[in-house]
Amino acid sequence: MMFGNSGFRCQSADFDGTNDYMTRGADLTGVADGKKGLLSYWVRLDGGDGSQLIAFNNAKAGKTFVSSRETDNKIYVVGRNAATTDILNIRTNATYTASAAWLHVLSSWDLATVGARHLYINDVSDLTVTTFTNDTIDYAAGAANWGVGGNTDGTNLMNGCLAEIYFDPTTYLDLSVTANRRLFIDATGKPVYLGATGQQPTGTQSILYITLPYGSAASAFNVNAGSGGNFTITGSLDLGSTSPSYP
Repeated sequence: MMFGNSGFRCQSADFDGTNDYMTRGADLTGVADGKKGLLSYWVRLDGGDGSQLIAFNNAKAGKTFVSSRETDNKIYVVGRNAATTDILNIRTNATYTASAAWLHVLSSWDLATVGARHLYINDVSDLTVTTFTNDTIDYAAGAANWGVGGNTDGTNLMNGCLAEIYFDPTTYLDLSVTANRRLFIDATGKPVYLGATGQQPTGTQSILYITLPYGSAASAFNVNAGSGGNFTITGSLDLGSTSPSYP
């Protein structure tokens, strides 16, 4: 079995698009509003073409932070202020539909700095900017809930597999610098080890790092190795038939 140059092995969790999703049941512990962000996750789309598939978001009406594959089959990262007005809206140029291929979504932004926005899919920049305003993203939102694999009310459920979900709402990285992308994806297009608590990319534990080390059960996907607290699984997750780290 061949792995990337990093030698890191992980598994994925299979969300069936019917009743599988995860909720925090509270805000992410320690999350604060801000202008920066760093997001990385791996997704394999198994179905649901032409529909919204949520990877990660908060629960406030208007969703003040969300990353999803939208009805136009493009991948979005959207941040909104306390009035739920878009201040960060970036998306891919390309469309992404059901496939056996894994996609690595890597994005970073700093709304206070002109041009400081990036969206990479599988180590290649794929960026269209709709909105980029120097304002504060309402990460905390008073929403008291965050969702993975769907909205917290069980709608817009992911039909596919997720792996290695990382979120840091305090850090911006210039992803045009190859060395910064290598903190998340190696030169062969495979995931790298982010540390036991997601501390490897920045030197500090991330607020969210959901990983499924090789040999773990799918039921362990709710565990957040970051500082923001664990999630609760609705439905029953299975191990993905493939992983971004191996066929």
